[in-house]
Amino acid sequence: PAEFKVLKNDDETGSRRWKPMGKSIANLYRYSEVSESITKRFIEALPTVDSDIVTLKEIKEVSKPKEVNGRRYSGFNLLNESDLKLFKEISDGSYLISGFNNKLLRKKLYEDSGNQKNINRMTRTLAKLRKHGIIKKAARKNNYYLTAKGRRITTSLQLYTGKEVLA
Repeated sequence: PAEFKVLKNDDETGSRRWKPMGKSIANLYRYSEVSESITKRFIEALPTVDSDIVTLKEIKEVSKPKEVNGRRYSGFNLLNESDLKLFKEISDGSYLISGFNNKLLRKKLYEDSGNQKNINRMTRTLAKLRKHGIIKKAARKNNYYLTAKGRRITTSLQLYTGKEVLA
């Protein structure tokens, strides 16, 4: 349980701080909160095969550039193999509980994952995914989760493109 945090009074300052969760019965309320959020993410992650869920409008939005606060973020090329590989990777079910971060995705997508060029590229890609509403950042962590919109888009892309393209 130490991976999860609980809000406790700090003995030194008296203020409330997030600390690693222990195995105490006093943390049962927090166990239920964490379990509920994980269960909710699992339910949202169940694939839907209804082709009417993702409209053509949503797919066009992701493929077009977007401007946020005067900064331009390019769209995704949904016919590009590397973009399809990225969408397949972020939709992996192993990221439902703890999410994914820059380092995990780099290891899966690039052969030379420690290269500074690849680190910068992945940082820009994560920013682009966030601005298009496909992923969201976890509070107080450097982890990301797929949004409901992102889940719909990635599921539809995998359905439409077929397994042989994404393999």
